[in-house]
Amino acid sequence: MALDFDKLRAGSTAKQTDPRKIFTTLKRDARFKRPLDEQSDVLDAWYARKNSKDITIKMNTGGGKTVVGLLCLQSSLNENLKPAVYITPDNFLVAQVIEEASALGIAATDNEKDPDFLSGRSIFVANVHKLINGRSVFGVGEKKIPIGAIVIDDAHACLNVVNEQFCIKAKSGSKVYESLLSFFEEDLKFQSPAGLLDLKADEPSSVMSVPYWSWQAHQDEVIALLHSEKNSKELEWTWPLLSESIPLCTCVFGGGRLEIAPHFVPIDRIPAFSSAQRRIYMTATLADDTILVSHFQANAAEIEKPIRPKGGGDIGDRMILAPQEINPNYTDVEIRQLISEISKSLNVVVIVPSKQRTDFWKTAASQILDKDNIQEGVGFLRAGHVGLTVLINKYDGVDLPGAACEMLVIDGLPETNGLLERLEMIYLDGTKRQLVRQVQRIEQGMGRGVRSSDDHCVVLLLGARLTQRLHQPEADAMFSSATRAQIALGKDVASQVRGKSIKELESILNLCLTQNDEWVEAGRNAIVNAPPITDANLDKSQVKLREAFDAARIHRYDVAAERAQDAVNGTADPQLKGYLKQQLAEYINFRNPAMAQELQLSALGINSRLLKPIAGATYNKLNAPTVGQAAAAVRFNERFLEANDLVIWINGLLDDLDWGEEGSKRFEAAVSELGKFLGFGSQRPEDEVGRGPDNLWALGGLKYLVIECKSGAVLADKISKADTNQLNGSMIWFTEKYDNSCSATPLMVHPKTVFEYAASPHADLRIINGLGLKRLRDAVRAYSVSLATSGRFKEQREVEIQLQHHNLSANSIVALCSVAQWTK
Repeated sequence: MALDFDKLRAGSTAKQTDPRKIFTTLKRDARFKRPLDEQSDVLDAWYARKNSKDITIKMNTGGGKTVVGLLCLQSSLNENLKPAVYITPDNFLVAQVIEEASALGIAATDNEKDPDFLSGRSIFVANVHKLINGRSVFGVGEKKIPIGAIVIDDAHACLNVVNEQFCIKAKSGSKVYESLLSFFEEDLKFQSPAGLLDLKADEPSSVMSVPYWSWQAHQDEVIALLHSEKNSKELEWTWPLLSESIPLCTCVFGGGRLEIAPHFVPIDRIPAFSSAQRRIYMTATLADDTILVSHFQANAAEIEKPIRPKGGGDIGDRMILAPQEINPNYTDVEIRQLISEISKSLNVVVIVPSKQRTDFWKTAASQILDKDNIQEGVGFLRAGHVGLTVLINKYDGVDLPGAACEMLVIDGLPETNGLLERLEMIYLDGTKRQLVRQVQRIEQGMGRGVRSSDDHCVVLLLGARLTQRLHQPEADAMFSSATRAQIALGKDVASQVRGKSIKELESILNLCLTQNDEWVEAGRNAIVNAPPITDANLDKSQVKLREAFDAARIHRYDVAAERAQDAVNGTADPQLKGYLKQQLAEYINFRNPAMAQELQLSALGINSRLLKPIAGATYNKLNAPTVGQAAAAVRFNERFLEANDLVIWINGLLDDLDWGEEGSKRFEAAVSELGKFLGFGSQRPEDEVGRGPDNLWALGGLKYLVIECKSGAVLADKISKADTNQLNGSMIWFTEKYDNSCSATPLMVHPKTVFEYAASPHADLRIINGLGLKRLRDAVRAYSVSLATSGRFKEQREVEIQLQHHNLSANSIVALCSVAQWTK
């Protein structure tokens, strides 16, 4: 006899909404016996708050986030909140989620036209690009497919895709690029004549922003141009998302391309997402959740109350070490050799920030993976022993469990992805916000090799700049609690083996690689005793600025200014406060341009890297320290608590003081810091006021060095006429700003010493060429090591002796590192 199962299902157990009870009703794979303790904690907490529009769930990698997300969506479907959507960062993870759903007994599909999805009988699983793009299947500016409940899995990893969709890009030679560059050429020239020349030469390190007052004043022309090109490859995907926000965008040129994007993502251009009744953000335990507000327009009050497992959850075993903190004398080559040996028996994965850095690893690498071949390469790692794998700028969205990665190397500081991000980092160089972003990407990278609580991985942090950044006292607090505990344990290890040889380091690494019982116990104790974290960490100024942006989009510029002013008032850091003032001025400019210019001048006064107002920037003359070189150098050294701090800092500085097309701005910043470190007066006039040389040093006795840095000219055959004219122009600038009692030596940092035929160099010009830069770096390193070894780096007499000994005094330094022009 056939039974009527619809009647049987219509009883009290039908349409169960408690996710833990749903789990028990599923026809699931045998491996799903019951929810893990962590999953139960989270599911209970979510069910109690399920009616909140925005909820963040934070779980350690391997804690079963996917199962939790699927159960939350099934609960919502059972409550008749449909359709349900599960979003992942990429297609690789789409397949994993569908496979997990099948094993769990939950219906899932990757077809948005599937009738079961549309009717609420299955969950649609897709990558974030499927949801957010200018031709979204869910609709742009209108709802084609509504969403009842949505999970954004690994929200931080989705960030790059979201940014890409809300950013117009064009290359030099395109109509959009050439038209806008021509249109705003005079505005850019006013900001920096030399910078404009770099833009026109497609210098890789160049970056300049169109002043917001010019951008706003010419919106009719800009919108007309972009509209005429809306079907071009540059705009076909982005124009539908940004067409209503162009006046609130920033336009940045650099390296032969441009980017146009708003300060915040107008996510409501995808109405299906913004109006979804439930939005669940699944994230790892990263410390900063501001992006959920800035990019997904989540409710800040709800995001501040994330759901976590009781006790913070479990995490795999990681030995996190910075070898150059153990012994600053370890060279990159020595460390590479050690890692290469280990990779002969284990899978080692190295994450590098750029394609350029892969050159260093080529001789040791078994495979080098970028966005085009990463899926295949990860498959090889999961299948068996490969050796040493290099990932290019891939800090998230890759799972390497177990033997797929037993040693992970983060080589160098993560680099910025685009022009807008690079511009913001120039504005905020050295601030806490910059450090937060770098730390977050580093922590994302460190999570690639430990994908469950019983997994293990050695994590090595390489590079002088990375070591220098993470050595800062405030960096620790920016990591999640569990990672912070593992870093602290690693520092305890480092303190016990400080100064040891690289061979002795290998035996330490083996404690984790072989899962030594005592090491495993120490690691577990560190995690168990890590302080629990309950609240989310939100950047309050970003929350206020998000409110300002949303108000400006509906032309409430008065409200926008009020919220931006709140952000300014709540910020103590001068550099960040200046940047926030510039954003405040941007909103005020819509109603009161004169007041905006006054505010811009005030902002420039506390952050010299910002836009120069129409009235221009006032140049303040540079003087040598009145106390003398040695005393000024000692004053600089007061920032270092220990000798090791000094060595780590100088290694990071010298890492920036090297040839390379991409690092020109870092090079100039390093020259500026080096001048102060050596006890000279030091400025960056071109950067600070838009005129003058890249660097200016005051040596004392009214003697100056006018320095133009061409560290990016690595492919040049000779010194060009343009570079020569730039230095000549800087010398003219010097004579205009300083009287006849002052004298200046023109210095050019350039790998070549021979000029183009048409060039007319200054008669007194000297060149810091390849050999000269090496001499300078070697002398500075030796000087620093001498002071650190003696421990007398805060004693004026000792500093003076070492400056003289290493030819770094005002009277000797030019002869040490430079040669006369035309020298072969």
